[in-house]
Amino acid sequence: MKILCCIKQVPEKDARIRVASDGAWIVEEGISWAISECDRYAVEAALRLKESIGGEVCVLSVGDDKASKGIKEALAMGCDRAIHVQTDAVARADAVTIAKVIARAAKDEQFEAVFCGVQSDDLGYNAVAPAVAELLGARHMQIVLSVEPVGESALKVSHELDNNLIETAEISLPAVLGVQTGIYDVRYASLKGIMSAGSKPQTRYSLEDLGLSEAELAPKVTIESLAVPERTHQAEMIEGDPATMAHTLVEKLKTQAKVL
Repeated sequence: MKILCCIKQVPEKDARIRVASDGAWIVEEGISWAISECDRYAVEAALRLKESIGGEVCVLSVGDDKASKGIKEALAMGCDRAIHVQTDAVARADAVTIAKVIARAAKDEQFEAVFCGVQSDDLGYNAVAPAVAELLGARHMQIVLSVEPVGESALKVSHELDNNLIETAEISLPAVLGVQTGIYDVRYASLKGIMSAGSKPQTRYSLEDLGLSEAELAPKVTIESLAVPERTHQAEMIEGDPATMAHTLVEKLKTQAKVL
């Protein structure tokens, strides 16, 4: 089975984030980058599917040189080859624009299963996987919790619905799956995997190589400004006996927080 796994590099969770002077993005210099958490689980899900049914896993990332680190890590985890769309022109792009780049890079490969994280840790659009499925003419499931092969032409997938309901259904291939965190225990790259990652094949494209025009990449959503949340209230200690404290808390939730 030909499997594609899409990953994105984002600031590490403990990175000290500062808003840039123009207020429209963050200061990228001096921070560490890592594979977005949901994408890491997507890599694990793709590798487990390959191990159960055979085939190959190709990892794809869109970005500048920072993306190379994530690609190398995914190859060290067990992916067989990589596609790197080298550009910094879509670093802040909306989900549809990113999906256009992914779909164009993947369209001639005829991948049977495509794994994406449900959403990225930075922008969190929660829409790249559905958009990729639409552009590739593939079926789609989002918030995926488990994946099992059903023969060679379908997958048995459990995914989350509203109100914490879980649905299990078969989905015919080709299919795009948006993977939730916690789906499996994510493996670490072995020393052997790290040593072999550099020798695995990588295909590099520019946006020009993919034939994407400025009109096709025109953003649907733009980020106008970023800001650190302002602190508007200090903590308040409620005193008294339990009944009095409970009554006071309920009144404050009604009149001040307005959540009741």
